[in-house]
Amino acid sequence: MIEQRKKVIQKVTYTGIFVNIVLAMAQIISGFLAHSQALLADGLHTLADLISDFIVLITAHHSAKEADDAHPYGHARIETLSSIFLGLALIAVALGMGYRGIQSFAQTETVQTETYALFFAFLAILSKEFLYRYTIHAARKIKSTLLESNALHHRSDVFSSVVVVIGVGAQVAGIDHMDALAAIVISVMISLMGIHLIKKAFEELIDTSLDQQLVEQVKSHIHNISGVVAVHSLRSRSMGGMGYIDTEIRVNPRLSVSEAHYISLHIEQTVKKKFTEISDITVHIDPVTETEHEYILQLPRRSELLFQLYSVWENLENSEKIKNIHLHYLTRQIEVDIILPLEFGCDKSNTLAEQLYERADNIPFVGKINIYYAP
Repeated sequence: MIEQRKKVIQKVTYTGIFVNIVLAMAQIISGFLAHSQALLADGLHTLADLISDFIVLITAHHSAKEADDAHPYGHARIETLSSIFLGLALIAVALGMGYRGIQSFAQTETVQTETYALFFAFLAILSKEFLYRYTIHAARKIKSTLLESNALHHRSDVFSSVVVVIGVGAQVAGIDHMDALAAIVISVMISLMGIHLIKKAFEELIDTSLDQQLVEQVKSHIHNISGVVAVHSLRSRSMGGMGYIDTEIRVNPRLSVSEAHYISLHIEQTVKKKFTEISDITVHIDPVTETEHEYILQLPRRSELLFQLYSVWENLENSEKIKNIHLHYLTRQIEVDIILPLEFGCDKSNTLAEQLYERADNIPFVGKINIYYAP
C-alpha cells in the first residue's frame, strides 16, 4: 500500500509540474508584454508551485520508506513536516507579491494593461482548476495529507487567478490601480491558505484526535463485535494522512488467552477493512473495569501463588499428578482451575480433589477452586 501511494503521488505531481511549467512561462511572458502586475505576480506564484511540486516528489520518496529499527512507526511524519514547509513557502511568496502590489498601488502613474492579458488569466483559471480536481481526487483516494495540501494549493491558485481576471478586466476598462489591488488581494488569500496548511500539519504533529464522528463510529463498531463486553478507551491520531488507533476493550475474564487474541485480531481486521482511513489499530485486552486495576495489582503474581499452593500440597499423595493450573485474576481474588488426570475423576475412592480444596482454602487471595479432569 505504501508503494502504491508513492506511485500515485508521483504521477499526480509530475502532471502538476508539466502544467505549471507551461503555465508559468505563459503568465510571466504575457505579464511583461501586457504590462499586468497581477498576471506577472500570478505567474511567479505558479513558478513557486514548481518548487512545492518537487518538494512533494522528494517527500513521497522518503515517506514511503518502510519502518526500520530507528523508525519503528515508519517515515510518514516527513509528509507532515513537508506540509508545514509548503505552508511557509506559500506565506513567503504571498508577502513578496503583496509588497510588489503595494509598491505598484502607491505609484501615481499607471501603465495601461493590454486586453489579451485576460486570455492568459482565464487560461490560468482553467489549468489550475484541472490540477485541483485531479489532485484532490487522488488525495482522497489514497488518504494523503501531502497531496491534499498540494490540492488546496492549486485551489488557492484558482481563487488568485479569478482575482487576476477581475483586476486585469477593471484595469483594461480604465480603472486605475485595480491590477495592483488584485495582486495585493491574491497575496492575502495565499497567506491564509499557507496558515491553514501549517495549522493542519501542527495538529497532526501534536497527535490531535481524528474526526470525532469517525472515532464514535469506530468505537460503536468495536463494541458490536462478539466477545467485546465494553470499550474502555479509544485514542486516535493522524500520521501522514492515515489514522492510527489504540483501544482498550473489556472481555470475559474467563476467556482463554488465545480466544481473547482472536477477538483482538478480528477487531483489527474488520476496522481497517470498514474504515479505510485507519492504517493501524492496537487492541489492549482487559478482563476487568478500569476502576478495578488497582485491586488487581494487589494480587500475587503467578509464581508467588504457585509457590504457596505447592507448599501446602507437597505432602499430599499424588499431588505431583496435577497436569496444569489456570489462574483467573478477578478483581480482589484469584480463581484457580486445577486439571487432574481423567482416571482420578473415575476413582470414587480418591480423595485428592478434596484435599486440594482443604489445603488451599486458607491461602490469601485464593477464591473459588475448580477441579477438572482431562486425559
